[in-house]
Amino acid sequence: MFRVRTVNDVDEFVGVPGDPEGYSDTVKGLWDSGESRPDWCFLIEDGPTTIGRVGFRVAPTVSDPSRLGSLPAEELFAYGLHLPWEDGCLKAGRRLIAEATAAVSAELPEVLEVRINNSVHPFAQERVHLMTAMGMDLFQEKDGFFWTHGEHLVESGDRLEFLSISDIGIEAYQEVMAPCGIDTLDRNDRYYWTGCGPDNWAAQMTEYLVDEDAHMWLIGYRKDEPVGYVAVVSVEDWGSTLGHVGVVPQHRGHGYIHDLLTAGTTAAQQSGITSMLSDVDVLNRPMLKAMQRAGHVRDPERWHLWVFRSNTSGLVVR
Repeated sequence: MFRVRTVNDVDEFVGVPGDPEGYSDTVKGLWDSGESRPDWCFLIEDGPTTIGRVGFRVAPTVSDPSRLGSLPAEELFAYGLHLPWEDGCLKAGRRLIAEATAAVSAELPEVLEVRINNSVHPFAQERVHLMTAMGMDLFQEKDGFFWTHGEHLVESGDRLEFLSISDIGIEAYQEVMAPCGIDTLDRNDRYYWTGCGPDNWAAQMTEYLVDEDAHMWLIGYRKDEPVGYVAVVSVEDWGSTLGHVGVVPQHRGHGYIHDLLTAGTTAAQQSGITSMLSDVDVLNRPMLKAMQRAGHVRDPERWHLWVFRSNTSGLVVR
């Protein structure tokens, strides 16, 4: 007989196979900050044995509330999900998530996001199966692209001249960035660009800028007219990423995405970055091809992301 209950302390929640080193400190940090709480973390027991867990955390949608547009002020995420995946766990998983979301639905945001990545989460396909069985909507899938210093650099040509965000200033960079979200094929960007509005979206995206990366946030110019941007973001865990790239709508269709991607890659290499991991929406076929032409190797076996989003009231137990 399954029983779902909240946890009493961190030690009850952590310590399952696959937990990274220091995970108890991570969870404690979420609780201390108020981003999560013990009563937002749940265990499922089968008789006297604990067989699974899930926690919820809440984060602001944007850093500045004036940028929200039509978006909700906060977003709800699941974390720490664990079940006996190898033994078949749909019944227990559905029970855990349905009861846990029902318990927090009156207090927390109504739309839940669950992220699954085969490079991070064991039994990724089993997790995807569970989310589908729960009635969650598959919001986005992304494939990983890998680049390594000295192995995959492609020359960019000389059609464009480039200036960095340090050269032109953050406001001028945002002016180029803002319209590039029009008709984007990246589902996540489309959601936030539409919800925030172009200017607010660009302002929020530049929150990812740190001083050390400013020389790798570039605007490409053709005869003094900006045609697009590219931003390389340093990420300590995997060596940085091509965080974002876009072409101004009136300049699309001329292959400038290649110039921008290779310029960003070259800037990263010249900065001493030895590897990059980037990901692309699987429905964004032009970008998938452009990344490969720019020397980034597609490898969904090493990195594939599924993003599920659904209203908590729609999750089901069957």
